[in-house]
Amino acid sequence: MTYRTDLETAFPTLSADEMSCLEQLGRVRSFADGEALFSSGDKDFSFFAVKSGAVVIIEDSTGQAHEVVTHLANTFTGDVDLLTGRPTVVSAVSRGGCEVIEVDAKRIRRMLNEIPSLSDKLLEAFQTRRNLLELTEFQGIRVVGEPHSKEALRLREFFYKNNVPHTFFECDTDDGRRLLTEFDATPQDTPILACSARVVRQPSLATVAECLGISREIPDELYDVLIVGAGPAGLAAAVYGASEGLKTLVVDRVGPGGQAGQSSKIENYMGFPSGLPGAELAHRGYLQALKFGAEFTAPVSVVSMTTQTNGEHHLKFCTGQVVRTKTVLISTGVSYRRMPIENCERFEGSGIYYSATSVEARVCQDGTAIVVGGGNSAGQAAMFLARHAQRVKILLRGDNLRKSMSDYLAGRIESAENIDVLLHTEVDKVLGENSLQSIAMRNNKSDARDHIDCAGMFVFVGAKPHTEWLPDSVATDDKGFVLAGPSIQNHELWTLDRPPCELETTSPGVFAAGDVRSGTTKRCAFAVGDGALGITCVNQYLSSL
Repeated sequence: MTYRTDLETAFPTLSADEMSCLEQLGRVRSFADGEALFSSGDKDFSFFAVKSGAVVIIEDSTGQAHEVVTHLANTFTGDVDLLTGRPTVVSAVSRGGCEVIEVDAKRIRRMLNEIPSLSDKLLEAFQTRRNLLELTEFQGIRVVGEPHSKEALRLREFFYKNNVPHTFFECDTDDGRRLLTEFDATPQDTPILACSARVVRQPSLATVAECLGISREIPDELYDVLIVGAGPAGLAAAVYGASEGLKTLVVDRVGPGGQAGQSSKIENYMGFPSGLPGAELAHRGYLQALKFGAEFTAPVSVVSMTTQTNGEHHLKFCTGQVVRTKTVLISTGVSYRRMPIENCERFEGSGIYYSATSVEARVCQDGTAIVVGGGNSAGQAAMFLARHAQRVKILLRGDNLRKSMSDYLAGRIESAENIDVLLHTEVDKVLGENSLQSIAMRNNKSDARDHIDCAGMFVFVGAKPHTEWLPDSVATDDKGFVLAGPSIQNHELWTLDRPPCELETTSPGVFAAGDVRSGTTKRCAFAVGDGALGITCVNQYLSSL
């Protein structure tokens, strides 16, 4: 077996046949010395394969331009933003004059689906190039904020889930103060976002998405399937739906990944023996769906859904836009519930968190991290935080770590030198001034009390489904999870003579997949399978119209 280095993968040479194929798709152009092929911030920029001469890639996120790489004959420009449709983060300039083959962005996206032999090489290169760029001094989007700011955390979580390169500068550091002076701002103006030449103070997520080119105007067209939620179930449905030729739209309140995207490392997903971060798995699925032609937009939440007399479903978004679709797949997933403790809401984002990624882990550097919960998410969080915090304490209400956690994960936790598992333990109080500083806890068996100073508390208890937007025509169980499948045939809301499809809800043509569906196994692989099955149900329904 031959192994290729990252550089070989990122900058491969195109064969004569591949160059000929690209020339049939695009057009040959010449650029003079110093002429720009595209510039940082350009949207829908073209792909260029070099026939002769040289093209230099330049990056200037730090304020000082430097060369990233020089493309010579039979190599090509571009990275993942060619797929996502976001503005490019680098510039391309001709050196000494060059002749290139230009293929516009829309055509190159179609080519990635139509010509697999060439698309594999390009896709691998695009993803590896972005990874290599982020290992340099590349800063991407610059964010200035207070270290325990809820608003700054919200921005960073958005960037993390949408795989947007960014650098966070705390206000009280030398670099943070320098940027505040540069922006003529004070800490009270933060968080401040610097996106290319644009500087925005206290931006909303909608403003950020518009600045980055993540949100897009949705055309007034009839979709075959509209997928609400881009977690594992929604992403799998997008891949299968788009690959089977369905006109597919995916919307999400934040970005791809769902709850799995917040996991620092998933190790029991088939095909990845070394494990991988949930965000990376989500990003791979996102790019795969884009490759097949699925459309994405975020941050968008659904306000309401109505069914018309002709069978169309109309979904109204928070933006005010109404989108028409033949079918709907509900894959909104769940989130962890807030603990019924005084001041819990006050410290959310400033010491209390519901995920454990590199964004949140930084607050626990050399301190104590508290993890509340006993499922796999709690276990994965504890193992990840143990690499950053001096000590991690898992608080478990019961007496068995393996009751809800995979055995391999429980074994690692028990072997970790800086992780303590406290059985029969519950949080009584959370204490602090501007941010969480300590917790008071109680043993629910002996009623013994204790107090721990901590840098952060990570909560993974009580899944709450995101179903508040659904109409009354979609039945849910007593916990809010969506009822679906053959068991609803006798439900009072099901009025058709035919039996419902496997994942169909009480509203015909509306399906549910993943954690949001009642009775499912809360595992990433199960959600992916559910998403794929959802498209099978969609196809069955569409064929009956």
